[in-house]
Amino acid sequence: MKPIRTNQADVINGAHVLRFADIEILRYEITGFEALPLERKLLVYHLSEAALSGRDIIFDQNGVYNLRLRNLLEGIYRHYSGDRQSVDFLALEEYLYRLWFSSGIHHHYGSEKFEPAFSESFLRRAIAEIQIGSAELLEFTSVELDELSRVIFCPELEARRTQQSGQEDLLLASSVNFYAPGISQQEAEEYYEAQERGADEPESPASYGLNSRLARTNDGRLYEETYRIGGLYGAALERISTHLKAALAYTDTPEQREAILALLEYYKTGDLGAYNRFCILWVQDTSVEVDFINGFTETYSDPIGLKGSWEGLVHLRHRQASERSERMCREAGWFERNAPIDERFKKPEPKGVSASVVTVAMLAGDSYPATPIGINLPNADWIRARYGSKSVTIDNIHRAYHYASKHSGMDELFVPDVSVRAMLERYEEYTEQLHTDLHECLGHGSGQLLPGVSPDALGAYGSTIEEARADLFALYYIADAKMVELGLLPDREAYKACYYRYLLNGLVTQLVRIRPGHELEEAHMRNRALIAYYVLARAAENKHIELRGIELIIHDYEEVRRSIASLLGEVQRIKSEGDYEAARSLVEGYGIKVMPHIHEEVLRRYATLDLAPYRGFVNPRLELIFEDGGIVDVVADYREGYAEQMLRYSQEYGTLGLNPTELQGMAQSEPTAETLELAKRLRGRLREGMDGVVSSSMRDKGLHYGINFGLTQEHLQRLASSLPKDLDLATYLMSRDVRELKLIAQIIMPEEAMTFERASYLASVSFSKAELRDCLAKSLFDRCPAAPQWAMAWIFKTSDGGLYSDLVPLGYIILARHLTRGYHIEHKSWRTRLMRSALESLRGRDEDEGLSAEREAALLLLRRWATRDSEARAETLEALEREGWQRSQDAVLREIAEVLLFDLEQ
Repeated sequence: MKPIRTNQADVINGAHVLRFADIEILRYEITGFEALPLERKLLVYHLSEAALSGRDIIFDQNGVYNLRLRNLLEGIYRHYSGDRQSVDFLALEEYLYRLWFSSGIHHHYGSEKFEPAFSESFLRRAIAEIQIGSAELLEFTSVELDELSRVIFCPELEARRTQQSGQEDLLLASSVNFYAPGISQQEAEEYYEAQERGADEPESPASYGLNSRLARTNDGRLYEETYRIGGLYGAALERISTHLKAALAYTDTPEQREAILALLEYYKTGDLGAYNRFCILWVQDTSVEVDFINGFTETYSDPIGLKGSWEGLVHLRHRQASERSERMCREAGWFERNAPIDERFKKPEPKGVSASVVTVAMLAGDSYPATPIGINLPNADWIRARYGSKSVTIDNIHRAYHYASKHSGMDELFVPDVSVRAMLERYEEYTEQLHTDLHECLGHGSGQLLPGVSPDALGAYGSTIEEARADLFALYYIADAKMVELGLLPDREAYKACYYRYLLNGLVTQLVRIRPGHELEEAHMRNRALIAYYVLARAAENKHIELRGIELIIHDYEEVRRSIASLLGEVQRIKSEGDYEAARSLVEGYGIKVMPHIHEEVLRRYATLDLAPYRGFVNPRLELIFEDGGIVDVVADYREGYAEQMLRYSQEYGTLGLNPTELQGMAQSEPTAETLELAKRLRGRLREGMDGVVSSSMRDKGLHYGINFGLTQEHLQRLASSLPKDLDLATYLMSRDVRELKLIAQIIMPEEAMTFERASYLASVSFSKAELRDCLAKSLFDRCPAAPQWAMAWIFKTSDGGLYSDLVPLGYIILARHLTRGYHIEHKSWRTRLMRSALESLRGRDEDEGLSAEREAALLLLRRWATRDSEARAETLEALEREGWQRSQDAVLREIAEVLLFDLEQ
């Protein structure tokens, strides 16, 4: 690994941070941030915090194992005490760095799963050393580690994040977590087609499926797990919403405030109508100085192009540079009227096309660490047609890439003609950003669908066709005399630099990113190849273009433009008519295949440069500055390293636990018809045996439930004995606010279905009621061999942000019960940490009054442990003497000491 630069005096924009695998990490600078007024800095700060708070979402969307693997590998990275320069550890470090970069275990561009260069035996040894030596990573039992090891080391398992080749069922072959395992492409498409057919407002349709995971009940019914507060990803969305609410005090415009309120409603309810309202308000607010993207946005990662990946971005308007794009957008009508497409597909009056050059202030989700250089939103075609779109070109990212690419040697290798290199050197400063502006500002906003055509009609090919359409629009017009007339290009020769670079990239240089034997999978790469190979094929007879080996020679640039015009007309027709078969033919005919002889030569030459084909960024760290109890400034610190930032983000923005979709299945039960019938009969039997006097007595004693039939636990045990031990039934009963159903659920919950996440959920919904908590330990966790290890994980992890702090009393109770039944805590680190934690709990906190639940449970543990384990007995007696609790002024501590001494001196 190359060293991290931390000197703040260094050049920031484009500065090198780290190199690993095929990736280089750079910095970017928030140009002009220091000069902003405090209110605007605080708006940037809260919008940035809202963006970063969704980090866990993108990891889980990219694959169901990603959060668990991130947690596991970060634990090894933090706590491994062996040789950190060994081949295996360095390989594991690189694997973790790649996982962070891709927000998962698949390549962010190629979509193939990473191949570990460390051994499985090393991984197992490292985990065992950490679990035994420092009592960390106890949430991972041997069963869970077996599963995660298979995911890492078995090439066939979770092989591709997104499969888009069309050679097999796209959903079954992909491992993205937008669809539950086993749901086929046909099932999903039919499900959402039915939603579209039943739409109440066909003129302003919802983006069906955008903010949900499609799941299946045990009896085969499909249903959606909606992303909302109280639903899937609810904890993250609640934290995001907290910062969006804080941002309301500093909004630039009343319209921005209304847009954020609509976004908050969307996150609260999951209602796609609220999302449409947000998009309309957001796109019409064109005067803001600070703007943002926050939500489930781009659909490229979904094999069938419906599900939105989490994305966050905060940026500042670059006023001087924005004049360029604004000048162009004022002519949007002219561009639309003169486009080389059928008149039926042209917008009669392009509306609300707004474009800005911006300085990005924070990257998050699908835009971090790798980020686009231009963005055009919203994606809904009907909103674009009726209200327009917002386009941004990100100036500081452009400049960072440009700085980092200087003197790379690429052109010397792949552009042998000196005169062509001179042309590129002269004009690319103008053409690079102008192409992006045309693509984002006008290309995506041009054209229209014919009435009745679904925006999702092109399915898996939709993203590639849309990107090709915007690129073709940009390529066609960058060669137009209008660019010189508007002062956007210096002369009519400049466009040739754009054509040469674009076609060279599509035919040759983008192949440095593809592994031998692989095809193009990513939509933008397919789009560039499609255009380049189409133009090359069209010029084959008269040789307006040649590809001699890997050398591109363009003889007639105007003929190239005519080919581009022809293809733009066809691509717009495909989009406007929803011609799926033509889209498939075009993409698969030109945009997927890689010529092996060209690829081999490209990789051979590229290897001599020792460059990273992919780049990404670390974010600045925005910090609040306080004086006299108030905020006086927000500063951007550029010194944070890559690993340092990723570990901090996991700690500060970790909101979702290890397996959110498994947790969702517990929290929002979707029962089968058989389960509902069993539950109905069970409630009838409960009603028959109801004891109103006991029920009232329980309420008087503080045992509050929605319904309480007052039945004894012995009676419930008899009822439970007639029921199957079934996860679906137990989960549904647990979700009802009925005392007896919850208690029966604990009895019939199958222990073999228990995982750390399910155990943690059951503990979290039971901790506030002593009866439920105690019965859970007895009825379920007594049956789970892994329960003591999970209990210690809850107890030991309370310092890691408090996710499990409420579960500590139950953890002590579980351990006390297992110790009574013969369990032995064998590892010294476990014993040491448990003893320390129990004593800390017994000391209590300032807010504790009397013998709190945590103190009472810790006392129970020490009494059971110390009376059965001579070493624990000696440590407890020594602690009592050292702490002097029997002489304390605190009556509770004296009482605790007396109880322990009575037990231990018997």
